[in-house]
Amino acid sequence: MSTGKTLAILGTGIYLPPAHPVCEVAAAAGADVSNYQGWPNVCHARADDHPSTMGATALKGALADAGVAPDELRLVLFAGISRDYQPSFSVATEIMTACGAQGHCLGLDMTIGCLGALSALDMAQGWLNIHGGGVAAIVTAERWSYTVDHGSVASMGLWAHGDGASAAVVSIENRKDTKAIFHGAEFTTQSDLNGLVLVKYGGTRHPVAPAGANPAERLFMGASRADIRERYAYGYASSLEAMKKRFGISPKRVIINQTAALFLQLIAQVTGIPIEHFLQTGPETGHVGSADLLIGLDRMLKSGPLQEPCLLASSTPYAFGAGLLMPPAS
Repeated sequence: MSTGKTLAILGTGIYLPPAHPVCEVAAAAGADVSNYQGWPNVCHARADDHPSTMGATALKGALADAGVAPDELRLVLFAGISRDYQPSFSVATEIMTACGAQGHCLGLDMTIGCLGALSALDMAQGWLNIHGGGVAAIVTAERWSYTVDHGSVASMGLWAHGDGASAAVVSIENRKDTKAIFHGAEFTTQSDLNGLVLVKYGGTRHPVAPAGANPAERLFMGASRADIRERYAYGYASSLEAMKKRFGISPKRVIINQTAALFLQLIAQVTGIPIEHFLQTGPETGHVGSADLLIGLDRMLKSGPLQEPCLLASSTPYAFGAGLLMPPAS
């Protein structure tokens, strides 16, 4: 068991731009949609929606839900991969400014793809324990639909990757209005899968995109679908087994990042938890990357009190995680 205090979930908030039928978007771009089997809808950002603005809206909602004032925050963790500007611009600090969190609050950006929300919950738990308590915020926001070539069948697996934001306000103090308790998470890494989905341009290797290329486009690199399925199955199974061994609990409900419907079927087989016990947001929102987990958490907690252990599961192509969420102490 963990030696530190658990993490109380005090409030959650989301921001989702309008959803559009995926097949209509792809067909309008010139793609053949006859073989598409992914999520039916996808959220696409408005012109003035950016990671910092969407994230700030989600955090304001989470603060209101928690009954916490912005100046109580000691840490704001931004866990998305999208950026208003390249570093050294800080999305977390921009969100702090928009929400009125100042003083002794640290704004920290972390990047680990769709595993961001779960990693940030784990990091916030450790940070607050080390720093003697207080309140932290985890914010996730993605604006990445513009990186997808909706006219290319080769990019079909990315067509439902959409935009939006989510946030959670947390503390290691278990307050009377605590909505759930995060006990911790276990992770496993398959580092050779790093770069499986690659934005080729903008870094030091290829700083400038050639004429006519979308510099933000994401590309699938060098792995077969069968290999990816096998590797993902192992990654989820091994992280779940480590979590169950650590806490001695086998959750029967699941909140998971919403990569694709067929992907959830695979994870259901791996975990032995029926797909009917998975909270699905993908049909309405598409896959919103790092924001998926907290979008699902927000929906679960606002549908009624959490009454049983819940698995928080997520991944990025090279790492996998399994966290434990429990009902608040009575």
